Amino acid sequence: MRNLLQGNLPSTILLDKMLIAHITDSHIEVPEPADAGRIADFERVVADINQLEEKPDLVIHTGDITHCDRKDEYRLARTMLDRLHMPWHAIPGNKDRRANMSEMLGQSSPLSQSSPLSQSSPLSQSSPLSGFIQQMIDTPDWQLILLDTLSDTSNKGAFCDQRRQWLETILAASQKPVALFMHHPSFEMADNPYPFQFEDRQQAEAFEALIAPFSRIKGIFCGHAHRNTIGAVGIIPGMTLTAMSLDRRKGAYPLVMVGKPVYQLIRFNGDGGFDCQLKVCD
Repeated sequence: MRNLLQGNLPSTILLDKMLIAHITDSHIEVPEPADAGRIADFERVVADINQLEEKPDLVIHTGDITHCDRKDEYRLARTMLDRLHMPWHAIPGNKDRRANMSEMLGQSSPLSQSSPLSQSSPLSQSSPLSGFIQQMIDTPDWQLILLDTLSDTSNKGAFCDQRRQWLETILAASQKPVALFMHHPSFEMADNPYPFQFEDRQQAEAFEALIAPFSRIKGIFCGHAHRNTIGAVGIIPGMTLTAMSLDRRKGAYPLVMVGKPVYQLIRFNGDGGFDCQLKVCD
């Protein structure tokens, strides 16, 4: 599978900070259900990100890009993602499938001869894991690891031995703070009537046993829950971001968020800390 990197990479990322816009669960469906408004919600999020005074360095979509894994749905999502004024990355959710997602969103490897990346670039990617859509993005101060938790048999998360071994290799070589992005949370979520969203508790426990000892992992950022929740793997904080599509949201929201899509801004600092802000679209 190809890495899903689009847009022109920034010529520089300041060494003392990095700003990421996290979006998730757009559930683009063609034809769109009556009164769903998902296309309009996606457009509002893209427009809001583009008008930020401080532009994010990257945008990461943590899955359920489409609702039915149709090529025309990916094509429409791609059109909207390409309107972003900065590079974007995507990983699959349970509504997506790797073959169509890779074909419609991945145009060429960012490490190809024509890529703007080079050995001297402040951003680089690890080799992707064959058969899965996951990668490591290396920046001056952080490593962002985008994980594929798609199961071929259920809507819940999976993380097989092959994916786990790839992650273990990346973590063993890491000398920087690490942030993990994934669709399904492996941790139990607070304030959720369905707190556990992996299909196999043993796989979740094996994943958590792998990452828990790595003190360099500073946070886990997920989608899937369609609500804002928190959890943890050992001392590593985890959180889920609600769906950008308003008709797919679950749970209660403050008045300021009613009728407005939201996304998350994550500032990764040079000292290994990070700050999160829920951004309500204007």
